[in-house]
Amino acid sequence: MKRLIVTDLPWKGKMCRVTAQVANDRLCSLQVDKEEKELLGSIHVGKVQKVLPNIRGAFVEIENHLPCYLPLSSQMELIFVGNEKKSHELKAGDEILVQVTQEALKLKAPSVSGNLSFTGRYLVLTTGNRKLGVSGKIPGEKREKLKCFMETVLPCDRDFGVVVRTNASHASSEEIAEEYRILLKEKESTLKKGSYSLPFTCIKAGDSLLLEELKGLYWEEMEKIVTDIPQVYQQICSFKKQRNIKADCLVELYQDSLLPLYKLYRLEHGMEEALQEKVWLRSGGFLVIQQTEAFVSIDVNSGKHSSKKQPEDFFWKMNVEAAQEIVRQIQLRNLYGIILIDFINMKSQENRAELIQLMKKLVKADHIKTTVIDVTALGIMEVTRQKEKKSLKEQLQDIIG
Repeated sequence: MKRLIVTDLPWKGKMCRVTAQVANDRLCSLQVDKEEKELLGSIHVGKVQKVLPNIRGAFVEIENHLPCYLPLSSQMELIFVGNEKKSHELKAGDEILVQVTQEALKLKAPSVSGNLSFTGRYLVLTTGNRKLGVSGKIPGEKREKLKCFMETVLPCDRDFGVVVRTNASHASSEEIAEEYRILLKEKESTLKKGSYSLPFTCIKAGDSLLLEELKGLYWEEMEKIVTDIPQVYQQICSFKKQRNIKADCLVELYQDSLLPLYKLYRLEHGMEEALQEKVWLRSGGFLVIQQTEAFVSIDVNSGKHSSKKQPEDFFWKMNVEAAQEIVRQIQLRNLYGIILIDFINMKSQENRAELIQLMKKLVKADHIKTTVIDVTALGIMEVTRQKEKKSLKEQLQDIIG
């Protein structure tokens, strides 16, 4: 069972809000944020600055005249604001509804989309893609049942799509149907507000770090949620009540002034460790994790330990331990994109094949889509992980500026 910890702690002279998951007394995920208005996921009335036909994109200004990049595709159904357009061809000066899908990265502007999404615990409503999709992580029979159920709930002439999230596999039909009605109402009120709002208006703020975490939380896996912030405690209790969450997950307000919550769970220490390149293994080996702009490289080293009698068996055991720790570190650091892993070389073809199967099994527990692609001719394992938010390193860099 896991625990979710929500607290504030000082980092490099700045205060930050930390949301951490702990399993078996070990950190398994960390998210940090400044308590500011969340840009990611926010919906705006944007004004088109410039259309770039050669690269199928455009630049759109949103709130505070922030320029954002809008990739254009034939699947995107733009929602125009103001006077009804005679043509759906996008031009400079057009006012459209957009949602921020990616925050600014270094010299790159934030990215926005004309396809709007409204996210709940079990479902996501989309204005662009009108299809019904079900998470691939839900087992086949259950997936078909959920798809059939949603087809009975959704109108045939709908102008939106629905994605059934993995969390829905633990929900009742009534809970899913109720959330569908809530999200539909949210979508309709957002589009209505956007239809009469001025350019550069923020129609809907992005979810806070806490709300985003609560929506994606596997409540059935949680033993307890602990916070020492009274306001956050009330928000969590309200969320649990409003969403009618029946899981046996306690919500606790921690009130020991002598031992701060972040010190009780050694969160500062965990954050420092998650930024280090070297990660020691119990067997005496270690990992070297390096995050570059193009990819993440992870090198498995045997350290000073060796076994002259049975080196193949020794390397197999160390690679198994390394695989387990690598998956934990990927989630803890929130690494994404292309991840290249150099395990200790093994002569046995059977052991190499088993290692690939082990990694595929381990990444299935990740709530973010992670795929083991293959092993290259040089023995490098290729893994990809979908980007949903910034890495822990990037989040902390944002905190300290």
